[in-house]
Amino acid sequence: MNNSLQTALPIIARYYCDDLGVTVVWGGSQACTRNNVIYLPMIEASPTMLNVALGYTAHESAHIKYTDSTVYDKAGLEPPFIGKFLNLLEDIRIEKRMMTDHYSTIHPLAVTAQEVLGGESDLSGMTEAVLLHDGCLLVGRAKLLNQPLQREADNLIFKMREVFGPGRSTKIFGLLNQVTDLPDTEAVYQLTHRILDVLDEDEPEDDQSQQQNQPSPNSGQGSNPPDQSGQPQSQPGDGTDDGSATDESGGTDDPNAKADGSSGGAGDPGSDPSGPDDAQTAGASAGQGAAGKLKQKILSATDADLDDAKSDIGGEAAKLIGQAVDHSSPTPASVVKDAVGSSIQGGIVVQNGQLASMGLRQVLNGLIQGSRDARVSLRRTGSKIDSSRLARVRVGENRIFRQQEPVQRTNAAIEILLDGSASMDSHDKGKTKAPLQIAEEATVAILTALEGIAGVTTGAMVFPRNGGHGTAVGILKRHDQRLVGAIQEGRFGLKATGSTPLANAIWPAAGDLLRAKGERKVMFVITDGDPDNADQAKAMVGRCRDSGIDVFAVAFGTANTAKLQDVFGKDKWQFLSDLGELRAALNGLVQQVLTQAA
Repeated sequence: MNNSLQTALPIIARYYCDDLGVTVVWGGSQACTRNNVIYLPMIEASPTMLNVALGYTAHESAHIKYTDSTVYDKAGLEPPFIGKFLNLLEDIRIEKRMMTDHYSTIHPLAVTAQEVLGGESDLSGMTEAVLLHDGCLLVGRAKLLNQPLQREADNLIFKMREVFGPGRSTKIFGLLNQVTDLPDTEAVYQLTHRILDVLDEDEPEDDQSQQQNQPSPNSGQGSNPPDQSGQPQSQPGDGTDDGSATDESGGTDDPNAKADGSSGGAGDPGSDPSGPDDAQTAGASAGQGAAGKLKQKILSATDADLDDAKSDIGGEAAKLIGQAVDHSSPTPASVVKDAVGSSIQGGIVVQNGQLASMGLRQVLNGLIQGSRDARVSLRRTGSKIDSSRLARVRVGENRIFRQQEPVQRTNAAIEILLDGSASMDSHDKGKTKAPLQIAEEATVAILTALEGIAGVTTGAMVFPRNGGHGTAVGILKRHDQRLVGAIQEGRFGLKATGSTPLANAIWPAAGDLLRAKGERKVMFVITDGDPDNADQAKAMVGRCRDSGIDVFAVAFGTANTAKLQDVFGKDKWQFLSDLGELRAALNGLVQQVLTQAA
């Protein structure tokens, strides 16, 4: 199984939704969308299901972004077919817009469509309402979205030409071709009625094509004269033309085809003794009679009659996701993007943290500068001689060759994940500050010291926070943000609350690290106790390391050293008996990371 977080669904889906301003919440056993929030369960790791879940996320995000739900309310007052047909057209429109705005959604949407809609259908007993619905659905997706449903679409094109007539079918596909260029849901609603109005029109008649269908006096083979191989030539409307949505001319359609798919009048034109005029009159009468009934018949279809129609792609994808739920994986915490701190307490924390960083910043700058300087050393062998030392050869000094060490660069992204659980508010005897305030000040000190160092980006999160949708983390500083901006937004000055869902909090913290600039990715966990689920936390730490993220822990308070060893591994954690050592411990880890990165 691929254990990397780089391709994990929660990491990718979060940024899909972030780009669209949509919230995704993890957990439960089914996928659904409520009040502009997408709910997703954790699923088994497989390429197909990953794409189906991403396709579902993209599809639902597109509805939230581009669909006007009030138009659906208007369609709900009409016959059931109107709402169902409107939805399939709107799905095509919004997915096209999603593909244009977000290129990365093209493949997941295609895989989802193939998994949900692919496969042969029984066309023999298909009603007119189901045929019109499924035909437009599959032809639109195959032709307009270029999704892998071409074979299924071709079968339905042939069937629609039989039932509705080639002329009407061509008009329907011509109107369908316009759906991806429509500006909004209201325009799709209007297109829905324009397509249905085609069914009230008479099947077009063409005298010239009618004459071409007359039997050849020499061949005796009806309306299809043989080609050079002796086989009858195929005529327009016999299934060799796909009638795709891009064909708007209608010039190749069989003008004599009736709604039931037959050609000419009551019989074959070559065997009908009444001649072409009677056949043309009979065909026209039949076509006009069918036109008056098709629309009415389709609009009279009940919900039960439409049960055999292809279902909404979002609903069917949700069913597939529900069959692949993985309850063993920790659910990612959601991200609270608003400020989570108190302005008054935050001012005290920031002031103390910045004062404590003054000496630390000088040390780090000197350390980094020293690692970047190109060192010159003298060797006994080499290719470049230091001419100033040639005179020393006479006295036996043969170190006259210069060698310059390559310039080293620091390139790292550092994330601090701060435990803000309720136990971080307990004061020790004689202490005036709560552990959370001390940890915050140490975090501010490190962030301040690292600010402005070329090649280093920093971010910080606190957990748990109440995001309104279960477990959440709060952002203290983003990687693409300067510290002064985070301070001005009032993100510091935290209040302790909740338990220690470390495994859930690692998901969004790791996601930010993977997205941040910097070759080396490092996460520092600051905690005063054991995680709620040590096994899940251990698994998440392992996944981080498999994805190129180093994870270190600095613990104190009631944290169990045996569990620290089990979760974080040898030499990847420190336990502090005195909380006053926290800033020095973080300083040492940062120096170690930066020199190793250099």
